Amino acid sequence: MHVVHGETINDVTMKILEKVLNEGVSISTRNGHAVTIYDVSIILHNPRSRHLSLEGRKNNIFATFAEAMWVLAGDNRINPYLTFFLPRAPKYSDDGVIWRAAYGERLYAHGQLENVVQQFKKEGIFTRRAVISLYMPDRDTNDSLINVYNLENSLDIPCNNLIHFFITPDKKLNIKITQRSGDLIFGVSSINIFEFSLLQELVLFILQREVDNQIELGYLHQSVTNLHIYADKIDQANEIYKRKEKQKTGLINNDKISFPTSLASIKLLFCDIVSFLERIIIDIPQKIDTLDKETEKLKNIFRKHLVETERNLLWGYAEAALSYIFQERFNKTIELTSKLSNDFNLSVTSNHFNNSNKECL
Repeated sequence: MHVVHGETINDVTMKILEKVLNEGVSISTRNGHAVTIYDVSIILHNPRSRHLSLEGRKNNIFATFAEAMWVLAGDNRINPYLTFFLPRAPKYSDDGVIWRAAYGERLYAHGQLENVVQQFKKEGIFTRRAVISLYMPDRDTNDSLINVYNLENSLDIPCNNLIHFFITPDKKLNIKITQRSGDLIFGVSSINIFEFSLLQELVLFILQREVDNQIELGYLHQSVTNLHIYADKIDQANEIYKRKEKQKTGLINNDKISFPTSLASIKLLFCDIVSFLERIIIDIPQKIDTLDKETEKLKNIFRKHLVETERNLLWGYAEAALSYIFQERFNKTIELTSKLSNDFNLSVTSNHFNNSNKECL
């Protein structure tokens, strides 16, 4: 068993990276050899400090922002939106059209996310029943794959299986995610902790308004049975670790984050954001305005849903995704109007996929 505590995503990633490199064993898997440790608990004490910016880490932070918004929109279609930000997305699709086990669609399936809020309302803040199941036997067992999808095997069995929200006596909302298998480079540190901490904040926002306004943000606990680094990413992992003394692991995010005031309207906001960004991805250039004008249109979506953009971390994610599209399609420099904390700013300005940063190097 391995347990790491940390204040930021950079902090916990460095600590668990060290454990995998120093204590991991090489295991042959269906995806090739991987250096692996077992039964890992990663506890992030400041879930809002989720913006990865480790030197040598070649993650796409813009894809992280975009995928998390796609998840919370309840989407499962990979084209054109997700594939634009995450070109490897088809690799995990059985049909090239959807992710069969997309977390967003499953969060809302059977009213699961709404049920989380209802359990806190019905049983009180110390309910033990606020859970979401991402693994669904009626979809994911061998029999279900054959009977429901006519598949002998699936490329997309959910790695994250259960989400449990719970409030402790200090009135802090915590989240525990049970994960059967996690790729430290592409999965756990890049998207999983980010998307689930954002989900945690979304639930907190609703509970503060509908249940108890004194509830505060607690910790995130990512419990991973098999945590690994694939052989083709070991060099990158070693490069990150070699820069251990230079890594910025103590940047705490103090930004605010705001959502619409109901779960239904929150989902609609994310759907509208994804649809807007999708238009910028697929429209011919003649139909797209300048970045400034399109940014104003994106702000209007937030206004329509009565969500502020000033110093709102959620706006930062949407604006960064839009600016990235303009970089990739029209060779425009990534420039944000958002005035946010240093950990967010560093994750954008130092990112491997920010072309301005590449030019500086």
